[in-house]
Amino acid sequence: MSAYTPKKWPKQARSRMSFDAVISACARILRKDGYEGLNTNHIAKVAGVGIGTLYDFFPDKETIVAVLAERMMAESTRRMRKVFAETVGTSPWNGVVRLTEQGVANVVEEQKLSYVLLRQIPFVMTLPAVEAWRTALIDLAQEIRVAAGDALNLKMPKEDTWLIAQMMFNATLEIGFLNVPDAERRALTIGLARLTYRMAVGGDPDEVAESLPA
Repeated sequence: MSAYTPKKWPKQARSRMSFDAVISACARILRKDGYEGLNTNHIAKVAGVGIGTLYDFFPDKETIVAVLAERMMAESTRRMRKVFAETVGTSPWNGVVRLTEQGVANVVEEQKLSYVLLRQIPFVMTLPAVEAWRTALIDLAQEIRVAAGDALNLKMPKEDTWLIAQMMFNATLEIGFLNVPDAERRALTIGLARLTYRMAVGGDPDEVAESLPA
């Protein structure tokens, strides 16, 4: 059994309810008290399950955190892929804006929880699920590159796309974590989209549009 793996996965409806209740309780505690306030007794109490039930599934609190993080990363990837599918065939600028907006929105929706997981719990960033999340987002960026075709102006397409994806990943988190008014976050989001577009296409969206044949 690898690190941060549940002892067993629920198979019946009642077991799934208890399992999910533990994960939900972990999220609620992290939002309210941070990682310092998290322990298995507290999780079991908030979840409304016996401590024995909790230990039937999880060996420790770290494994509960790992499953929570995996679920969040999978949902984030699903949302990004949905936006990509919706923007195929539209202008590159529209696609960059929509994807940047969704990336920031994923963080803002669970701002406190995401911050605790990704900034305050060191082992989370080493989890296979988180690495898979980052890989999935980079793979998505490469798919976008291929779909964009001649619209992009990259000297080393695969390598440059990897670098841009890494920049966007980290900048998106930072924008999402900021405690600023919505208008300021929106301006930063569009600014990131414009910077990304400029690097990938070779000019601002207005300039590129004006240079295209009528």
